[in-house]
Amino acid sequence: MKTPAIALLLIGLFAPIAQAAEVEFVTCDNGLRCFRPPCPSRDTVLLPSGRRLAKTEPDLSRLTEAQRRQLLVGRSGQGSALYEGTTVLAGALEEGPSARLVASGIVRPATKAESQLCRRRR
Repeated sequence: MKTPAIALLLIGLFAPIAQAAEVEFVTCDNGLRCFRPPCPSRDTVLLPSGRRLAKTEPDLSRLTEAQRRQLLVGRSGQGSALYEGTTVLAGALEEGPSARLVASGIVRPATKAESQLCRRRR
């Protein structure tokens, strides 16, 4: 009985460690509203594939204060770029049971086609 447990332990120790993949993405309002945090009210759409990561908030801690302010104002000056899908961000995606996305910078304004990916539900 000890052999299978040891084998599983060894597999776990020597299995390849998940690497974070560099990706570009936009974040979108998913319509979810909450009364108190945490509130996963954003989806992330990977570019150019259009793959949607539901209820995935990017970690913005690596962005500068100026970059975070820019995201709050958005391109239109009316609302947050994090809800409108108007700004393309770069970051590291760690796949797993719950995907983790860490933003590392602002790349550029999103094209109209990229912003429209936010409106498309899968």
